[in-house]
Amino acid sequence: MDKLDKMPKSYEEFLLQNRKYLNKSMLYVILTCIFTGPAIALGIYTGVFTHTSYVACVTISVAMAIIFAICAYIYKHSPYSTYSSIIAIVAMNILLVYMTYERINVSVTWFLMPLLSVLLLDLKIYVFSCIFNFLMILQAAWLSAPFMIEMGSEHISVEAYFFNEAVGSAIESFIMAVVGYEIGRLISFYYRTLIDEKITISNTEMQIHKQDILLESMSDMYDKVNYIDFEKMIEQALQGGKKKESKLELEESSHSQMVKSMLENVSAPDMDRFLTFTDLTTLQSRMLAHKIIYGEFINKCGEWYRLQYITVDSDADGIPTKVIFTTQNIDEEKKKEDNLRKMALTDELTNLYNRRCYDEDVAEFNKHPLPDNLCILSIDVNGLKLANDTKGHLAGDELINGAARSIMDAMESYGKLYRTGGDEFFAILFTDDYEEIVDKILANTNNWKGMYMDNLTISIGVAAKKNFSDVSSIQELEKLADEDMYKKKYAYYEANGIDRKALYKKFGT
Repeated sequence: MDKLDKMPKSYEEFLLQNRKYLNKSMLYVILTCIFTGPAIALGIYTGVFTHTSYVACVTISVAMAIIFAICAYIYKHSPYSTYSSIIAIVAMNILLVYMTYERINVSVTWFLMPLLSVLLLDLKIYVFSCIFNFLMILQAAWLSAPFMIEMGSEHISVEAYFFNEAVGSAIESFIMAVVGYEIGRLISFYYRTLIDEKITISNTEMQIHKQDILLESMSDMYDKVNYIDFEKMIEQALQGGKKKESKLELEESSHSQMVKSMLENVSAPDMDRFLTFTDLTTLQSRMLAHKIIYGEFINKCGEWYRLQYITVDSDADGIPTKVIFTTQNIDEEKKKEDNLRKMALTDELTNLYNRRCYDEDVAEFNKHPLPDNLCILSIDVNGLKLANDTKGHLAGDELINGAARSIMDAMESYGKLYRTGGDEFFAILFTDDYEEIVDKILANTNNWKGMYMDNLTISIGVAAKKNFSDVSSIQELEKLADEDMYKKKYAYYEANGIDRKALYKKFGT
């Protein structure tokens, strides 16, 4: 028997392959029938068949050779066609009629034709084969009736003999048809069951293989990988190329074995959040609308790591049934993120917070009522434009850095300082003693001396929430501080006899 072309993916595909195999088998049967002629001739020669002729032997062999050629041609060009098998069944039934007519007894062989068609597992072909077979039996009985009467049959007429044979053949054909149908039904049932089981096993093996590949590939990407199957209630850990499987006992513990092994390294502030995130009793509901959920935590060494649950398979309701749990150290990634964010929010020259950071902080402040000890300082460096134009930008940068250091040294930990423009600074403070801080800033600038510039002066505008109870936003305080700063800047130029319009006319704005 030839092997199937490939493992059928369905029962219907199996029927096609089975039909191809049986079409080929029918060719062998017809080929065997070609040699029926020589076999009968041998029987005539030995005296076994005394009522037939050698012409009948030649006729049988030639006819079957022609049928073989036709079926072989059909098989070659359409191996899955039903026509080849139907032609073979019809031809062999006609052969049996002819052999009966030639006085060659083939009574038992009649019933092999319908039974042979059972193997095709096609109800229409089987019904056709049974009906055609019965009609050919009747035809053979009618053709052989005269001969049987001559040979001394107990029946008195051809009609009586034919009627008797027809009734007997009808009963036998009916019994044979029912038995054949049951055989075919059982064969079909067993094949269908076997194929379905084979497909299920094959799909399971493929799924396990894919699961292994997925786990192995993910083990190269993550520090730890854990496969969780809620249907089988198992977890499979993969670490260092080794697999370890254990049962999920959610009645006793809501966490996997891998998670339990990690608890000793979880930092105390993150412990409650860690246990909530890794709780398997709530995981399926939390992942119902998500393919992936993750959380970021800090261990006892102060390093960042990310936990992640990834849905692999879900049921018809979208509830995850198979999930992969991964852990990954992201400390370097976090440091890079922090550095990038710091760069985005930091002034390059002074290393103070920049305008972007100031705007973000102001937006955050506006989400809540302003505290009573909030104070805004608007600070501007005096004479920066003149220093840049007369002594160069190194001198101007020196003034900006000098102002930044002077302010920071006085502020201590009372708030944050921002460089929001070329010579502009804003400070957000939380203190009731802002006057003392302003005095320290001015004292620091008075004592400052640089390499390019001998002195540093700044103008400071102040707006404290406690002095403006009707103010509700930080932008209003900012505006008030700006107005106060410009008043003091104007006063500074007036006190020192500096004509700002003349300077701007000479050096440009």
